[in-house]
Amino acid sequence: VANDYAIRDYLENWYRPNLRVKNRDTCTPIGPWLVDAKDVADPMSLALSTTVNGKVTQSGNTKDMIFDVPFLIEYFSSFMTLSPGDLILTGTPDGVVDCRPGDVIVTEIEHIGALVNTIAAA
Repeated sequence: VANDYAIRDYLENWYRPNLRVKNRDTCTPIGPWLVDAKDVADPMSLALSTTVNGKVTQSGNTKDMIFDVPFLIEYFSSFMTLSPGDLILTGTPDGVVDCRPGDVIVTEIEHIGALVNTIAAA
């Protein structure tokens, strides 16, 4: 499970965030553990959810992805080297919200686990 945070203080375009928004230290926590591909029966049928302070803000399913995993691996491999263990973060269900210090965010993937983070002040 990964939660790809954006710090929008440098936002130049909501739909295509720039490097300073999406590539900052501590902005992509991953966990709480790694799951081997063989342990996931169907990666294209997993429920996804995010809650902020206990309120559901995002809900979706990997079956709704525009491109499946094999396509994404083939596409990215056409212009970059992918190695075992690399992660491809593909986006998020609708429901992006502004979080404040102290907010507790739980990002969950069915059959895999839940990642719990508390937003800290700068």
